[in-house]
Amino acid sequence: MNIIIDKNKIFGPVSKIVSITEKRSLMPILSNILLEFGKEGTTIFSTDLEVSAIAYIDCKVEKERKIVVHGRKFLEVLRELEGGEIHFLLEENQLTIKQKRTEIKMSLQDPEEFPETKEVKGKEEFIIGGKMFLDMIEKVGFAVSTDETRYILTGMYMQGLDGELIMVGTDGFRMALCQRKIKEIKGFKGVTIPKRSVIEAERIIEDEDEVRVSIEEKYVQFSTEKLKIITRIIEGNFPDYENVLPANNQKIIKVEKDAFHRGLKRVSAIIGRNEPVKITLSEKNMEIDAESDVGRAKEDIEIEYEGEKTNMSFNVRFILDVVTHISGEKVIMTAPPTYGAVLFRGEQEEDYKNIVMPIRI
Repeated sequence: MNIIIDKNKIFGPVSKIVSITEKRSLMPILSNILLEFGKEGTTIFSTDLEVSAIAYIDCKVEKERKIVVHGRKFLEVLRELEGGEIHFLLEENQLTIKQKRTEIKMSLQDPEEFPETKEVKGKEEFIIGGKMFLDMIEKVGFAVSTDETRYILTGMYMQGLDGELIMVGTDGFRMALCQRKIKEIKGFKGVTIPKRSVIEAERIIEDEDEVRVSIEEKYVQFSTEKLKIITRIIEGNFPDYENVLPANNQKIIKVEKDAFHRGLKRVSAIIGRNEPVKITLSEKNMEIDAESDVGRAKEDIEIEYEGEKTNMSFNVRFILDVVTHISGEKVIMTAPPTYGAVLFRGEQEEDYKNIVMPIRI
């Protein structure tokens, strides 16, 4: 069986879904991708059993055929070929790839051994623009935990309210919460999506896409016109994010975002990535201070603040992450009278909040 296909039609979809293929050898079949050549078009599948991807390409054949080929090696072959037509010769256990004077033979596996991928027919569904979806992921993804001992925190929480979508990420020491209005969305119970699945969704989604999100009891599916990601949901109770939001923070500080960011970067140059910086607030002034065995650094920044003198210490990476992701010209900090969570947001950004716990020193 001979198939002719343009490189650009197949290279892009394969490059987007092949990262899901399993690198480890516990189940060698998971290192492969499944290509289903059909009369209506061609479908490509990849999976590691936790996350699956489906891609659709415009390649129709008269006789249907399934093949299973090593995903990453197949991608490397496609990458090295020139643009234009590629010939696939499908034999029983072998794929021959030809282009001009190039001929590459690849072994094929048994399609019957490839795990079945079922699409999600969600009880709950909504559509969100790709640009908005990607922005929300970026604004909360950095706060998701990497600590496997608190497995529920290794995912991004997503909940629907009437006309509003909420995404939350936390590692127990900080939390990022992003809300966006979506008229068509109905309320749905929150689900926790593994961070790796979120990364894969980011990989396939483009700004101009419309993303259909389908949710059922144990799975979530993100679909664009040509690609789908299907992932298991992390089971368990995500922390009550509403109770984490501080309600009695009376100290209000306004600081220019760029000056704050530059000051943090300069001072943190002499300390490690996860070491503390001390922030001292006094009338109209913020002092950022850091010290290590290398030396000491200090930066003064003019701020809007009229409260009593106070100081707090934070993991410098946490604060830099927050300031980097806040939009607008000014950052607003609200702090409690005594030790407790500090809330950060942009001056014109009511729908995006970050909470960071100070370090006790």
